[in-house]
Amino acid sequence: MIALIRHELLPAVYGAIAGFYTIFVDYGGSTYERITAILYMTVGMLLAGIAGVVGHFVPGAPLILLLGFAALAGWLQGAGTSVEFIGKYWLLAFLFGDGGGDLPPLCGTYVILGGLAGVLSVLIDRVLWRSPEPQSAPMLADAARNLLRRRHNNGAFSFYFASLVVIGYVLGHTLGLARPYWVPLTIVIVTVYDPRHSVQRLIQRLAGSLFGALFGWAVVQYVHTDWMLAAIVTLMAALTPVAQARNYWVATITITGLVMVVLDMGQPYEIPSAHAFALARLADSVIGCLVCGIGAQIYLRALPHIEARQRRPRR
Repeated sequence: MIALIRHELLPAVYGAIAGFYTIFVDYGGSTYERITAILYMTVGMLLAGIAGVVGHFVPGAPLILLLGFAALAGWLQGAGTSVEFIGKYWLLAFLFGDGGGDLPPLCGTYVILGGLAGVLSVLIDRVLWRSPEPQSAPMLADAARNLLRRRHNNGAFSFYFASLVVIGYVLGHTLGLARPYWVPLTIVIVTVYDPRHSVQRLIQRLAGSLFGALFGWAVVQYVHTDWMLAAIVTLMAALTPVAQARNYWVATITITGLVMVVLDMGQPYEIPSAHAFALARLADSVIGCLVCGIGAQIYLRALPHIEARQRRPRR
């Protein structure tokens, strides 16, 4: 609403993404812990996005920073759902900052507004229901306990995860894709702690991306009124948690369509046509899923040897 009134649609894209991501780091429980998780995510995304933009001024810095963010996100996987997503969203924010070109400073302001919108929703939820929302997945305290109780440092998965992300990043730039950061972004979203689920998710991701791209194409092609686009974005954002509770591939339909519409609102002059936009989005997903699938098969073959080495008693 603020962006529509002030005609600041490009910065609002990043605020909308930050606000949307708060859904996936808040799993109920203590109100203090819910707000803390959202603030951690928001501040981390802001700093990671700034790092992505500033990294262009130092030769070789983007790749080094990408490796650092990817290694951290990989190390956090398996600790707890909220922290896993926070680590991934920091990495995604870096990719957006690195691939977004010359972003105006207002983008950071809207990222903060998006996070504050998530905090406001928690407070409104607390006022309306009078009692804390039941916790449905591990939050910050649970993740801290899981990390402290680990007998190893999760180095193998962290190396595997970071390797896939860097390969996708290099591949996207080498192929000269319109939005090369979408390839590692797809890898980040698809790759989960259990590599068997990664293979399942990449199949669901491809199916959902196909239908989501078709839906996004239809919206971009035929809807050109800002207020109507904002209403569609709001509806898709509201439907995503409902869809995710039922099936991941159904949620991917709304997420893909949502991202396409939001990017079209913020960067209309960079999109040659709805057809080219949809095809580019599908190409990015296919390449990212292909890298993820090959990597998951290699990691699955190596996993028994890694687990056997970790079970060996230390001398």
